[in-house]
Amino acid sequence: MYWLEISVQTDGEGAEAVAEVLRPFAYQESVVLEQRGDETNLDPDALEPGVMVKIYVPEDDDSPALRRRVAEVLYHLGRLYPLPEPTFRELQDADWANAWKEHYRPFRLGRRLRIRPTWLAHEPDDDARPDDVTLVLDPGMAFGTGLHPTTQSCLRALEDLVAPGMTVLDAGTGSGILAIAAVRLGAAGVAAFDTDALAVRATLDNAAQNGVAERLRVWRGELDSVRAEAGPGPWDIVVANILAPVIIGLLGEQGLLDTVAPDGQLILSGIIDEQGPDVEAALAAAGGQVRRIITAGDWVTYVAGHRQG
Repeated sequence: MYWLEISVQTDGEGAEAVAEVLRPFAYQESVVLEQRGDETNLDPDALEPGVMVKIYVPEDDDSPALRRRVAEVLYHLGRLYPLPEPTFRELQDADWANAWKEHYRPFRLGRRLRIRPTWLAHEPDDDARPDDVTLVLDPGMAFGTGLHPTTQSCLRALEDLVAPGMTVLDAGTGSGILAIAAVRLGAAGVAAFDTDALAVRATLDNAAQNGVAERLRVWRGELDSVRAEAGPGPWDIVVANILAPVIIGLLGEQGLLDTVAPDGQLILSGIIDEQGPDVEAALAAAGGQVRRIITAGDWVTYVAGHRQG
């Protein structure tokens, strides 16, 4: 028996979209994301690594029709975002399970943050630095593996802002990478929520893998559940890496800025640059102001706070 490996080379921004269109074809809907950035580039502003998106299909499901359909969906996606043609490779049964690990390696984000896959978690790391903060995560479908530009921008902001003893709230936690990073960076109290039960499960699993489960409060809910689940706040840092329309709603009727301490920081991400003015307007209407802007490709991240004076 063989396994058909279907792979597409893209970048951190395109990887999520490619993964979504390939997932229905994949064995158990499992999609692999391999970071292929240049480890010799230590520029903390290099936020868009190359990514190889892979799926695996058992021999019994392989057919010329399936390969044509995969090529078609990628062609249509490529009209919106440039993509190369997919590569098809047949692997023997004994090889396929480990094939996707072949090229995945630890990679660095910013000055201190480093992401390692779970199967290398306890292996010597010759490239590690004494002050590194290492996050153990597997590549996969959960948004927040550290590959997408918005996730990287949020991590970059957290690295700059989090100081020992601070409190952090992660709204819409996804895989939990931002909340886990906050704990590892020294935050004393970190809480995270998501409306998706699978995201909450992924966050709990990832927190356990990183040894921070007891220092992270995670639950399923919306913004109005924070007081009951995690206390009244306010929080030194609040991060929302979601989508612009959701952020606008949170800033409006749901009072997201009210969860931020008077001198605290609000990190807003998941915003396409053309949506930026609408988010800025919603922030201003809520009584906030932008303090810093981080851009990565077509995405923008705001570090904001309460308007002073």
